[in-house]
Amino acid sequence: MYRTLIWLALLVISVAIEAQDNPPARKQSSFFYPPAMIQKAVSNAATHPWAKDIQETIRTQAQPWLETSDEKLWEMMFGPGITRSWMVWSDGFCPACKKDVRMYDWVISIWEHPFKVQCPHCSQLFPTNDFEAYFKTGLELDGSFNPAKADRKLLFNTAHPDPSDPLHQFGVDDGEGYTEGGKRWRFMGYFQVAGQWRRMVVGGARALSEAYVATGDPVYARKAMILLDRVADVFPNFIFKEQGLVYETSGHRGTVTTWHDACEEVRELAQAYDAVFDGVAGDQALIDFLSRKAAENQLANSKKSLADIRKNIEDRILRETLAHPDRIESNYPRTPISLLTIHAVLGEPESQARVDALFDEILKESLKEEGMTGEKGLAGYSTIFPRGISEVVLRFERGQPGFMERLCERYPQLYQTFRFHVDTWCLQKFYPEIGDSGGFGLPVAIYKGVDFNQGTLAPTGYQFLYHLYKIYKDPAFIQALYQANNNSTNGLPHDLLEENPELVQETVQKVIDQSGTTILLGDVNKEEWGVSILRGGEGENSHAAWIDQDAGGRHGHFGGLNIGLFAWGLDLMPDFGYPPVGYGGWGAPKAVWYTRTAAHNTVVVDGKNHATGKGRATLWGSGEKVHLVRVSAPDLIQGATFERTLTSIELDDQRFLMFDVFRVCGGKDHARFLSSFYGKVTCEGWVPSVTAEYGFDTETRGFRMDPNPQASWSVDWAIDDRLKLASISHPIHLRLHELTQGAIPALGECWIAGGQFSGHEEWIPRLMVRRQSTDEPLTSTFISVIEPYAGRPTIRSVKRLDVSVGSSPARDEQAVAVQIETASGETVVYADAADRSDPAAPVCQLGNGMTVEAKALVAVAREGKPARIALFDGKRFSSGHGEVSLKGIQPVFEIEKNTNETKILRGDPEGVEKMALE
Repeated sequence: MYRTLIWLALLVISVAIEAQDNPPARKQSSFFYPPAMIQKAVSNAATHPWAKDIQETIRTQAQPWLETSDEKLWEMMFGPGITRSWMVWSDGFCPACKKDVRMYDWVISIWEHPFKVQCPHCSQLFPTNDFEAYFKTGLELDGSFNPAKADRKLLFNTAHPDPSDPLHQFGVDDGEGYTEGGKRWRFMGYFQVAGQWRRMVVGGARALSEAYVATGDPVYARKAMILLDRVADVFPNFIFKEQGLVYETSGHRGTVTTWHDACEEVRELAQAYDAVFDGVAGDQALIDFLSRKAAENQLANSKKSLADIRKNIEDRILRETLAHPDRIESNYPRTPISLLTIHAVLGEPESQARVDALFDEILKESLKEEGMTGEKGLAGYSTIFPRGISEVVLRFERGQPGFMERLCERYPQLYQTFRFHVDTWCLQKFYPEIGDSGGFGLPVAIYKGVDFNQGTLAPTGYQFLYHLYKIYKDPAFIQALYQANNNSTNGLPHDLLEENPELVQETVQKVIDQSGTTILLGDVNKEEWGVSILRGGEGENSHAAWIDQDAGGRHGHFGGLNIGLFAWGLDLMPDFGYPPVGYGGWGAPKAVWYTRTAAHNTVVVDGKNHATGKGRATLWGSGEKVHLVRVSAPDLIQGATFERTLTSIELDDQRFLMFDVFRVCGGKDHARFLSSFYGKVTCEGWVPSVTAEYGFDTETRGFRMDPNPQASWSVDWAIDDRLKLASISHPIHLRLHELTQGAIPALGECWIAGGQFSGHEEWIPRLMVRRQSTDEPLTSTFISVIEPYAGRPTIRSVKRLDVSVGSSPARDEQAVAVQIETASGETVVYADAADRSDPAAPVCQLGNGMTVEAKALVAVAREGKPARIALFDGKRFSSGHGEVSLKGIQPVFEIEKNTNETKILRGDPEGVEKMALE
């Protein structure tokens, strides 16, 4: 410790002396990690046990490279001599045991089994030849690999050296893969990308540079510089588009690796260089070693001075990237974040102006839809912007206190950015899986707007949310970081460079004591981004239903007006999630299936995918116990009507129901699909018996229909909680009651993968409700009651009521009225009229004697008397048990009636004209 502190003091002096000798245009000192910050890291580790743990974790991670000789470190980097591959074989199997090994499932252990990949099933190592020995025979003077020079006599299975052995050539890879039966396994092409480059070289530079900052020990800085300098020697020679493969195809932009990883890797290399910049000041041993290697390999840069070494790295990695930004063009705003990091690290006179301009570009471009970029994949790709900007902003905040607050003042939409993944977090356990995101029914138990990394020097999400709380005083940010930290303040903020960790922990505990751990959320309508969420219940009985308002877009699926439901700790109507690209890439049938309209809980018209486009909420009502949203999106089907109304009603603390009304006009074939979670299905009121395959190249099978179902029929899913996620012990069911006229029900199966890249294949029950016509446009009104229940069913009977609208006594087929009798004796009536050109609330006469002047109504009666009434865009309700009249139309008016009083739960009491109920 004493030795380190003395060295740090000398470092400050040496940096200042060296700065006098370097030309002013060149980098003078570390931007992100000045000596004072390193002193703070060492001091925190000496003072706080949690900080000491971080320091030891970082030190342990760097240990393998620390123990590696300088010669071996220099040899870790390679040239573009063999075809690099993003996968061994994206949709492949092990040539030894023949079991599926797709995508990234091959095991790599860079220290235990260098130059090898391992089957996760049978543990066979590939390639079977000694590739390292073969590789070394092909090295040119500059260290690059020349296959024509390599000794091909070394290409044999070392376990079967006899040429007459049938396995002599089994599993042998010369750098271009092992072939058998017309198949190719690119073992070494994958190892170079995933093992040698990503883990050994980039991972080594990261580990060593972090260890230097965490400890102040210059030996880590020297070894990191050896790696970085060697990378710089060959980095400009890497053009992935010409040299690499992704999903067995070429032409993908990038450098050593393909674009999305290349973007992050160059940023990490820049950060590593900046971290150790001051740590090698006056390191003659580094200069001696690299100048000797330069002479031995006849490199253009002689490395005779530290300035030569730094110039090599700055010119051939950092400025090379600035000259070819197309190679790292990635999901926005990852590329400008990497570019501004490089500019900051270079420290040129114009760097600050370029950094400021890039920050402005990022924020002006990214804050378009509720503070988000609009990219889909709600818990995946949609998080790229908030996670990326939080990390880089916090890096600048460390060295420039107040930077974050000033940025938030200039761009107040940033509050929306980081509230977005609070507002869309359901039950603090799930996100609506809209677009390329998540897996079938899988929970997301932490807030996704930041990265909650630990054990590194990267800025932490804990720290960022703490700063957000200081700026906005919103307890949700503290509650989110507290849950991510296992509901504890221990170790917060997991940042070795934090100036006052005691204050962070005290503040977090105080907020939790005052606000609790549950984030209080109501209904949300994120219309710009395209999702609405209806919430109800409390604690273990919390529930949330959602509807996707649009289709297509970046990383979006063609599932317009798709719906989902979370309740009792389960995803009861899961979206399938991230496409299973491990079955042949993004264009493979099974991956495409996940994006198709027919794979979602929505209506398919004429077997076609929805068009890319947005809908809008035409009716919105956030009541206390009744919640409603209506979304219209006719452009998605290029028809006259495509409108869905979703209504959630809380009967008590445990029971709730949902009404789902879907109006479609266009085409001549309407098929509404629905799946639940894993489970067994039973049918009532119909018998699936007649073969009725859907077709249209969907991943479905075995549909059986009933051409003559009863007027009201149902399907009941008995949920199989195989992931053990339920918050209650009672058996959980999802029952669908169908009232659609002229529709044919059919039950079949659809294909899913249980995970993203390596999940098991399953076929789950899939319900189809279909209406067809020989003429177009076909007009359909799909009417369903969705009944989640635990233990025993809630509903005893369901029927559709006649409705007439306006002065005409004729039944209006587009208007809907449903009456439910519950097992507990309640009567629930739901009514709504389709959106019409007249903005006034339509007057509806219901078949049970009720009169409603509203766009939608929910009425609950107990023992025959009104108990709850909710009007949406409404003015009047009357029945044989009383009347409610308003002076004008109110967006939401909800009342609750009990023996003693009538309470107005939502709406303007001053707008009441008459309220007389039995």
